[in-house]
Amino acid sequence: MKNPLTIKDIARLANVSQSTVSKALNNRHDVSPKTKERILEIVSQHNFIPDASGKALKNRYTNNIGVIFRKDDNPLRNPFFSRVLEGIEAEIAFNEYNLILYLMPDHKKPGLPKMVQQRQVDGIILVGTQSPDFVDTLREAGIPTVLIDPRAHIPSRPQVLIDNENGAFLATRHLIEHGHRKIGFIAGELSIPSFQQRLDGYKKALTYYGIPITKSLIKCGGYEEGYRFTRDLLQDAVNRPTAIFAAYDINAIHGYRAIYEANLRIPDDISFVGFDDIDLARMASPPLTTIRVYKEELGSVAVRNLRSILLGETPPSTTSIIPVKLVERDSVRSVEVQQESAPARQASAKKI
Repeated sequence: MKNPLTIKDIARLANVSQSTVSKALNNRHDVSPKTKERILEIVSQHNFIPDASGKALKNRYTNNIGVIFRKDDNPLRNPFFSRVLEGIEAEIAFNEYNLILYLMPDHKKPGLPKMVQQRQVDGIILVGTQSPDFVDTLREAGIPTVLIDPRAHIPSRPQVLIDNENGAFLATRHLIEHGHRKIGFIAGELSIPSFQQRLDGYKKALTYYGIPITKSLIKCGGYEEGYRFTRDLLQDAVNRPTAIFAAYDINAIHGYRAIYEANLRIPDDISFVGFDDIDLARMASPPLTTIRVYKEELGSVAVRNLRSILLGETPPSTTSIIPVKLVERDSVRSVEVQQESAPARQASAKKI
């Protein structure tokens, strides 16, 4: 896609020389702050993208891939996104690309990062963004982009997704096959597609097995509200659950604390199943039965798909769905109402 303006056009609009525009774009100190501000405002308004270097012009490719996370999803600390980043790094290194990492603050307006403005990257992997406007800005700039587990519905863009609905169905079915009928559900904001899809899978499992959907057993609205949601479920005298499905392992871990503070035991008094299989899941006490998301694979597939797009081998709207797996540990027990379901239980998951 061609730039909407040239440096000559920007110089004319800003009433300065082309060399002054170049200095402003390169953050030189011999341009007054007021002039630089005027030039950068014009650049921002028109999404002008200068070429990064003569080498990029000559070779057309930089061999750099940009990876963008929300700053709040800090991939160096977050137990989920750190593993996604590991998969991205490994696949990028295998294909002899370089990685440029950018953490985008949530409050930042959807403008182009410097690595895109200066054409320092051939393509972008966008992890967990909440802003369709930002994706649109990248598309308008002509930058090939692959999304991983987006937190908004963004149609007609290449994506790598988790099989959320099926995973939630497996988790809920596992509890049902252990005899549970009153199953609580806790999750983050349903405006995030992955959580809505996990709620859909939970409801589908209940419906399939002829179990009524009880609204009071569904608690949604926060990434780390598992403690409060679990405490609220325990205080429900009419529909107190015998099991809880947490659509996010961190919420399950926080829910454990509410169980113990109520002088209850897991799984003797209440069973728990999570989703994601972060490292904390197997280190919890007792180890958490959960749905395994192949996090490194999310990153690896995203790099492979982006590379195929860059080489013209894959349609730019390709969507990949990464399968999930039930991992049975020690946080679920059988209740008497469905003892006969043991053979089905054993077939549904291999205990590890």
